[in-house]
Amino acid sequence: MPDRIDASFDGVRNAPALAELCADLLARQRESWPALRDGYAALDDARIREIAADGYSVKLQFNPRRMVSSGAAVDPESIRRRKCFLCSENLPKEQMRILYRGAYLILCNPAPIFPRHFTVASRRHLPQAIESDLAVFLTLAEDFGPGWSVFYNGPGCGASAPDHLHFQAAPAGIMPVENEIGEEINRIPVGRVGEAAVLASNGLGRPLIIVEGSGQKGVMSALRTVVAALRNGPTSPDEPMMNVLCSHNGAQWRVLLFPRRRHRPEAYYRDGDDRVLISPGAVDMAGLIVTVVEKDFHAVGAEQVERIFREVSMHGARFDGLVSALPDRLRQQAGAEAAASEAG
Repeated sequence: MPDRIDASFDGVRNAPALAELCADLLARQRESWPALRDGYAALDDARIREIAADGYSVKLQFNPRRMVSSGAAVDPESIRRRKCFLCSENLPKEQMRILYRGAYLILCNPAPIFPRHFTVASRRHLPQAIESDLAVFLTLAEDFGPGWSVFYNGPGCGASAPDHLHFQAAPAGIMPVENEIGEEINRIPVGRVGEAAVLASNGLGRPLIIVEGSGQKGVMSALRTVVAALRNGPTSPDEPMMNVLCSHNGAQWRVLLFPRRRHRPEAYYRDGDDRVLISPGAVDMAGLIVTVVEKDFHAVGAEQVERIFREVSMHGARFDGLVSALPDRLRQQAGAEAAASEAG
């Protein structure tokens, strides 16, 4: 049975902008889908608490509705036994869809973290692995345009559907790292591929790699080089462990890649009142930490945030080794592309 399609976006000039289509979808769904309306009512009641840590800040969001994600069982047996909730045939009958460039469905997220929160799911049931669809990811950020961020949770890095390829989109500027990463102290030049610059940041409590550039080819090539270098570190079944955040300001892309080494912090697995139910994904790594239990919202402070980031992030000698290896890898990639261009 073919997918039900309520609107479509294919990038044709003079067609409605993607952000406009999504705003219309959300407005219609808030009227027609009770579960979504309840999700946004819960978000309206969500509380925020800011924490100043060593050289950076985070926001805690108390949002019990997100228990479906934070508490998700993502082991292979649990995944095998449940229906995939992102496959078209299993979507709620009330859930409307925007067909995105023929290959993805844009859906309203019924457990939102943001005032506008969308899931962008592949129409095919493919494993959660970004490398083969990096071009889609970058194009999605460009299509949403300034004022938006798109993000990706790798398997074992916050993805509650590691068996189905998907991205998410939300308004930019809400996650603290989006602003902090612009400060020069948090930007260490590493190398280039064409017009794309690669930088490292190691002063925000969790190391990350930054890729910036105006040409998709160069940005994608730089990202592929970084991902290839990460293969020497912890991996999920299909790719290195990572979260990725991307935006396009109308002139260039900015990609933030958080290398990971662990799915959840040690405190997640404790018993009783000692348990802290925080399961970091891209949003949390970007400084908006979602708590689903009220005691955690009140109890977590700067020291515990620092510990969580330290436990789940690639850091220390391993991150230093990654940064040390990247300049040669980037030069080799740039040289190979230059040679291929001359030969062509």
